[in-house]
Amino acid sequence: MSDPQTNNETDPLARDVQTLYGTGPARAAELRRLGVSTVGDLLEYFPRRYEHERAERPIAQLAPGAIQYARGEVIAVDYVPRYPRPRFEATIRDPTGQLNLIWFHGGYLRGEIRCGLVLRVRGKVQFRSGAPLMIQPRWQIIAPDAPPIGQDVLRPVYPASAALNSATIASIISRNLPSLLPAVEEWFDPQLLRQRDLLPRPEAFRAIHRPATWSEAVAARRRLVYDELMLMQIGLILSRRLRSGGRAAPRMVVDRLLDQRIRRRFPFVLTAAQERAVGEIVRDLRSGRPMSRLLQGDVGSGKTVVAVYAMLVCVANRMQAALLAPTEVLAEQHHMTLAGLLRESAVNMELFTSRTRRESRGENIRRLSSGQVHIAIGTQALLEEHIEFASLGLVVVDEQHRLGVRQRLELRSKGISPHYLVMTATPIPRTLALSYFADFDVSVLDELPPGRRPVITRWLTQSLADEAWEFVRREIARGRQAYIVVPQIEETGDEAAGVTAELKRLSSGPLAGARLAPLHGRMPADRRQSIMNDFREGRIDVLITTTVIEVGIDVPNATVMVIENADRFGLAQLHQLRGRVGRGSEQSHCLLIADASTEDALARLNAMTATCDGFQIAEMDLKLRGPGDFFGTRQHGLPQFKLADITRELELLRQAKEDAQAILADDPNLRKPVHAALRRAIERQFGTALVLAQVG
Repeated sequence: MSDPQTNNETDPLARDVQTLYGTGPARAAELRRLGVSTVGDLLEYFPRRYEHERAERPIAQLAPGAIQYARGEVIAVDYVPRYPRPRFEATIRDPTGQLNLIWFHGGYLRGEIRCGLVLRVRGKVQFRSGAPLMIQPRWQIIAPDAPPIGQDVLRPVYPASAALNSATIASIISRNLPSLLPAVEEWFDPQLLRQRDLLPRPEAFRAIHRPATWSEAVAARRRLVYDELMLMQIGLILSRRLRSGGRAAPRMVVDRLLDQRIRRRFPFVLTAAQERAVGEIVRDLRSGRPMSRLLQGDVGSGKTVVAVYAMLVCVANRMQAALLAPTEVLAEQHHMTLAGLLRESAVNMELFTSRTRRESRGENIRRLSSGQVHIAIGTQALLEEHIEFASLGLVVVDEQHRLGVRQRLELRSKGISPHYLVMTATPIPRTLALSYFADFDVSVLDELPPGRRPVITRWLTQSLADEAWEFVRREIARGRQAYIVVPQIEETGDEAAGVTAELKRLSSGPLAGARLAPLHGRMPADRRQSIMNDFREGRIDVLITTTVIEVGIDVPNATVMVIENADRFGLAQLHQLRGRVGRGSEQSHCLLIADASTEDALARLNAMTATCDGFQIAEMDLKLRGPGDFFGTRQHGLPQFKLADITRELELLRQAKEDAQAILADDPNLRKPVHAALRRAIERQFGTALVLAQVG
């Protein structure tokens, strides 16, 4: 809720959590480890679930057979190490009587339960020798003055740590909640609350921490989820406004002659989807406003071709373009692809990575700053302070989810409002793309080039792995090539295959006689490049590799992808790996070898065999992983959701987006008194991240 750095008198929710009743230095330190630094953070430390607690009974009124609650002071403890069932015993007392407690194998409780403590216990009651007894009861230590629970309640269960349990966190919140709620500001006018059937914001905080009924807890969560979604939507709309209003970008000229010159560089005709995307990008480049476009498409849909078109428009307008990739392998692949397309061209390109040869690096940096390099392709090496562009007009970022916001911002800041194109091969369901990436214009490549066939995918258990190797041998005999992907370079004793050991095993066993070679990220760049060249030229039959080939590798003659221990890979990653085959006209195959040991792994493997459609895969992946991992919210600068799950709350997301647009249309700068609290919330939530949001 509040920025830990903003500890001032004007915002009571920015006070340090240690100022609260019941939080001394030790507890405050533990709360900080849980991410709770301020009073506002504590209010937004929401329960992860609720337990339905029954009313407590006086010990004298406990009845046999039913699960009941009671409390009392511990008056006796004993540990009986008697074979075969050692047990820990305790007796608690209230004003009406005594209750005996037994925990079998409970020796660990000797350091937990002692005389003088007050316990609240839950268990099934039986009577022995006329005295009530609970065996293996659930228990918690409570404050001696904690009020008894006289009626059924929902008890919140909070994320906890070994040093700070849920009951203690609940106690801290309960004691301080009445004094904190007056500091909670309402963001919206009463009419909007009535229209959307929302609880007042202070009441929502009260009800989510101390719900009287389950329906009250549901209503509280709905209001607070709406607030999270509203902040996100307003932040994105404001960010888009910052991008498109008041800042000029290079206005580029694209005429028929230039269009024809660029198209002659491609040895194929663009698909209808590529034509549509090129048209949208050209309109952006001509507009004089900074382009911020998300180009998404399935593997093999031709995103790189569209990006090359945009970069050549930029160069033709006497500007420089930069292509930023997350890995050296992908940067090298882009450099090779562009070198092939621009052979005998006047366009100068250079590759900038951490392994760029030192003897030429200084000269390349000088040529880049003087404008002699037209297209710079690289990894994070392009972000180094001493790298300067003469006239950066376009930034293209591939696989943007792998790069941090600040990294992308640093490259974008090396020019004066350069245009910005993001490519992602992880298709995003369109409804979510339009809502979640409201700061982007979205172009979708939803068709594959002519002649491409869907990849046939099979899942084999480990016991059937020999079928995979037999199939690979048959494809090699036909003159085709294969990838074999394993989870790691060296085996670590966890039963997962490694590149080194698998190369030795396969070359002397199932694939003896074939030309095998390893490929992984620890190899020197020139060695990696040499192996990839030999593979492209057909001098290697099988590459045994890691996920270093996940993106960017394009060898049309490779028709088999074998993924060992496939249950260890994410769904999007499996789909990306599968996309390395099926690049030519021959039928290609993906063989998944795994024994699925979890429900998630089973769902991923079944999804892979059910469809090759990247958008369907994305929908499934979103449901399996949740939005935080899918979109990488820690990366792109948007707020971290504490309650919202946009995979399940699309209708509330739609309402929040609609209401955010209406509020900003009526009050563009949130200057009206009714929106003062909302404006303060935006400033607290985003801070500098509002600027970061515009870079994706």
